[in-house]
Parts: sequence; structure tokens; C-alpha cells
Amino acid sequence: MSGLDPADPPPGTVTAGSAAADSTSASAADEDGWLALHGDTVKVTAAWVFVLALGGAIPTTVGIGSGTSYGTALAWVVPAVVLVVAAAAVADYVRWRHSRYRVTPTRMELHKGMVFTTKRSLARERIRTVDLSADPVQRVFGLVKVSIGTGEQIEAGGPGQSPQTLVLDPVARDEGERLRALLLDRAPVAADGTEPGVRVLAGWNPAWLRFAPLSFWTFALAGIAVGGLFQVLNWFGRENLPVDVTRDVVEEIGATQTLLLFAAVFVLVGVVATLAFSLEAWWAYRLEREPGGTLRVRRGLLTTRSVSIEEQRVRGVEIVEPLGARSAGAARVDVVTTGLRTDPRSEASTLLPAAPMTVAASVAAAVAGIRPGGRLRRHPAS
Repeated sequence: MSGLDPADPPPGTVTAGSAAADSTSASAADEDGWLALHGDTVKVTAAWVFVLALGGAIPTTVGIGSGTSYGTALAWVVPAVVLVVAAAAVADYVRWRHSRYRVTPTRMELHKGMVFTTKRSLARERIRTVDLSADPVQRVFGLVKVSIGTGEQIEAGGPGQSPQTLVLDPVARDEGERLRALLLDRAPVAADGTEPGVRVLAGWNPAWLRFAPLSFWTFALAGIAVGGLFQVLNWFGRENLPVDVTRDVVEEIGATQTLLLFAAVFVLVGVVATLAFSLEAWWAYRLEREPGGTLRVRRGLLTTRSVSIEEQRVRGVEIVEPLGARSAGAARVDVVTTGLRTDPRSEASTLLPAAPMTVAASVAAAVAGIRPGGRLRRHPAS
């Protein structure tokens, strides 16, 4: 028997604290220490649904307007967009009202649902990852999504979260950092944004962008862009425009020159696309080693990501040299660890993007304690 009053929160239970001091947080703790998600989630959902609905509304308006009138088209489309956004906002409001979480001395708990309720919890001693991510709209409102897991087959920030992962979507950024420090037993972030005892192993260098186009993604993204262009022209009833333009260019400069010109434009589009994607994914990249044995990767321009990897789960590192990057003397570094999904479509296991080999070797040495390379020795004769 602990002798505690049942109305008091258990020892170590998270209270509203500084995170609830945020005037827009709406995460005040009740008598049992339960906290709500941030109330601005409704605004975030409404903003995203409006953008998506607008993307579908434009071609729909053009299609209806070309057959009747644009006034008639808007009379149908505008109310439909409003209805979709309102329905999404109401649904997210219901989700918010019926979602709550708390941290006890021994467990992290999450309850959600109104008709079909879900109650899940993780033992704190098993928690190995507390990853933060924020899309552009969430960043405007100062929010983050927190993924809390045991490190067993998770894909940070990716689809199909493991049953061993609890997702708080969203909470205030300060609350997310506080939860990370609490659940991973890390020192809290100081008022000036610094973290005591953190060692930076690698940082972002814009010159690394030159390696991004040296990939098959350059041609894949260019193909996607061309396909998207044809789709947009089809929406506006101008599907014959590329044929007409090609014919005019051939008559002007000849077939061979036209082929070379279009090939150059195709590659240029791919290069720009890969640069843009790489810039968004790896901007402000930083690899840190925190006290207590945790590697933390921070990156992202529009959508920020923070992935934590317990060093006790690290089994090694892999220096990956794709053909294009290898020809330029570059490589990326992936971590080999128990529990982190090695999905080739995911960058959750990447510690370093494509960078000069010297940087890759330095990061590999800092993480694994060995420097790659050296001469191979002949196997001894039996």
C-alpha cells in the first residue's frame, strides 16, 4: 500500500507543468494525470483537407464549367469543398475530445476512441524510441507528432506503425521535447535551445546536394513530372498541345536537335526535382550523440523529423555506395540495428545522406568505433 490519496496522481505522473502553460495547449491534466492532445489539431486537419479538396476542385470546376458555365460549376463545387472541410474538422474534433494520454512511473498510456475505444500502454523500461516529426502546417501552429516505441519493427514517421508504437498526434513542441526527455531519461533542453552533454557527429553541408542527382531518381522524377503535365493538359482539354509543340520545334530546328533538346529538358527537370526533394529531406541535418547512449538524427526543411536510436541496439553500420555516388567519391551511411525496419523506401535507418567518402568514414568510425577500408588478407591455408 502506498498510502496515497486516490484523488492524487501517482508519483512521477506527468502533470500539466510547463507544457500546459501554453495558452493554446488544451492539455491540462485531470485528477488522474491524463492529458489531452493539442486542440489546434482541428485547425491543422481543416487546413490540410482544404488544400487537398482545392486540388480536386480546380479540375472539377474546369470540367463542369466547360460544359455549362463557370457560375454553375462554382455553385456545385464551393459548397462541396466547404462540406468536406467541415466534416473532416468535426471528425477530428471528436477524435481530439476522446483521446488522452499519461505517463506513470512505470507505463506510458494512450486511450482513444468514442464508439470503438482503444486502450494501449507501453512499459517505460521497454521504450527505446521517441521520435518527433512536424509537417508544414503543424510547424505553423508549433505542434509535433510524437511516435513512442519499443524499437521493435518500427518505421519512424512512416505508414503502418507497429503495435509497439504509440502515436500522439499532435502535441505542443515543448511537450514533445519534454516527453522525449522524460521517457528516454535525457537531460531537458535548456532555455537557449542547447542540450548539455550533446556531441555533434555530423552537420549539414549544402555542397552535398551535388550528389543528389547521381541517382536513378533523377529519371524517375522527370518521368513523373512529364506524366503530371500530360494529366493537367488533359484536364484543361489541351491534350494535343505537346504534339503540336513538338511538330513546330521539329520544323524549326530539325528532328535530331529536337530530340537532344527534349532529352536535355527531361534531365534538367529530373535534376531540379531531386535537388528539391533532397533539400526538403535533409536540410538542417544534424547527427548527435546524447548522454546515456542515444544517436539522434534531425533533419527536414518543410517537414521536420527527429529520429532517436539507442546505441545499445546498434549492431554495426553500412556504407552504401550507389553507382552514381561512387563515381563521384561519395557514400551514405546506414545503421544496422535491431528493431528498426530496413525498408528501402524508408530513410529511418540512414545516419548520413550521400556525402564525401571521408565524411562517411568519419561517421562510421564515430558510431561503430572502426574505420572502414584497409587491405584484405589472404585466408590461411588449411
